[in-house]
Amino acid sequence: MLLPGKCLSLATEGRVRPATVFASTLVLLAVFLASCGERIPRVVRIPVSPENILRANEAAKDADLYFARRDFYAALIKYLEASRLNPNSEFIYNKVGITYSQLKFYTEAAAAFYRCIGLNPKYPYPYNNLGSVYFALDDKRKAEKYFRKAVGINNQVASFHINLGTLYLEKKQFDKGLAELKQGLALDPNIMSRAEAISLAANTSHDSAIEKNYLMARVYASVGDTKRALDSLQLALNEGFTDLDAILKERDFDPIRKDPKFQDFLRNASLLLRP
Repeated sequence: MLLPGKCLSLATEGRVRPATVFASTLVLLAVFLASCGERIPRVVRIPVSPENILRANEAAKDADLYFARRDFYAALIKYLEASRLNPNSEFIYNKVGITYSQLKFYTEAAAAFYRCIGLNPKYPYPYNNLGSVYFALDDKRKAEKYFRKAVGINNQVASFHINLGTLYLEKKQFDKGLAELKQGLALDPNIMSRAEAISLAANTSHDSAIEKNYLMARVYASVGDTKRALDSLQLALNEGFTDLDAILKERDFDPIRKDPKFQDFLRNASLLLRP
């Protein structure tokens, strides 16, 4: 399940400049975006030789390996090298932004995603990732804006719906959240266990934790995932959920209602909650 450009330009030919120099450029660009009303910066593409495109792709492959090992600093250096060699690639800038996000450098991450959008406004992933950045910064209004934009460009990507649904739950818009989560799981029943499902952790109240876990139980039950439904129900019970009648009446639980594990769970829960 995980979270959020500007000119990213590294180095001199053949060598990588220190990342701190690069980051300072991104900070200046972030200030520019704030001052201009969050407009997507106009990106001027420059000629890139076939040789440099190949070198950029090789650097990005090396970065992918570092990223897979969770060595995010090493990955960042290689992605920045790739972006210097090929500043016209939205795919590389998206990875730059993701890596900055992993390191919690959210200003620089947002800069990379804006740059990515400037390169290709129809590429949906940086919008989703920018939404994650704003979610991490507790700016739910902007997070919703960019999650919705991603879904609007491509509504067949499960993680976009999961992120938007999670945001709606945080905003206590439970019906909207439930609908988005169900759509995400319908597109990919395993999305919650995939790396691209961004975990959008946020501080929530005790009551919100109960509601969220119960709603997640409904989502999992509706697609027949008994284990995750019961795990979520157990979390809801641990937080203080007591309304077993709601479980008995809720049609979302129908796909797992005859499962012996579900029936055992209800029996045990009724004993625990007995006055």
